[in-house]
Amino acid sequence: MGTTPISTLAYNTQARLEEVPGSPGAWWSLQLELYSGIIEACNDLLLLIGRPTQTVQVPFTLQANTVWQQIPKGLLLVTDVQGFSSPLYKISLYDLDYLQSSWGSDWESDVDVAAYRWCPIGFNLFCVHPAVSVAQTVNLTAITYPTTQVWPYDGTSTVPFEDNYLQLIEEYCAFYARIKEMGGEFQEGMKLFDQYLNGAKRMSQIQDLRDPLLFSSGYGAAQNANPTTRR
Repeated sequence: MGTTPISTLAYNTQARLEEVPGSPGAWWSLQLELYSGIIEACNDLLLLIGRPTQTVQVPFTLQANTVWQQIPKGLLLVTDVQGFSSPLYKISLYDLDYLQSSWGSDWESDVDVAAYRWCPIGFNLFCVHPAVSVAQTVNLTAITYPTTQVWPYDGTSTVPFEDNYLQLIEEYCAFYARIKEMGGEFQEGMKLFDQYLNGAKRMSQIQDLRDPLLFSSGYGAAQNANPTTRR
């Protein structure tokens, strides 16, 4: 877990953008834009790399007679839903709409004593099918946000990454800031975004090689990690 505050990375990003580090910002607001850009970069890296593992399990009460459920505050992404006796089967909204099995196109109106499947919908909602006739509690497995602060951030939150990730976060934030300039600055920002993605890909490969729980075809026998990139 990192100990670097987001303000430090925001100041470094200001230097990249030719702003005075630590100033409120002449073109980009330090608090309203750059702090937000740092947090968005952390959110993105958590999803791309999957580390550090900030997963939690929280009880959640399904609202009765509706398939649409609001994701609790503080959770970035729901990854699994555990029902009373077994996990709910994860599908997609496309499956519900077009690959109907035991349900029809009016699936949003289906109600039963328990839900059997779920699907994510953006970052604010998820769907269960069928809707439950009586409110009941399930367990959500989810990834939490890197900060418990609410926007606008004050800069004291720490990034949940090791130091070797910090350059990637600054590159993403600089790209995030340059979007509003358009033109040549926007194109330069896209180069930073490409560097960020390449770095995230490499970090993901490194973390995979370090992970002791990798899927293996060795039928339980110990195997050395193979390099994923030919050098």
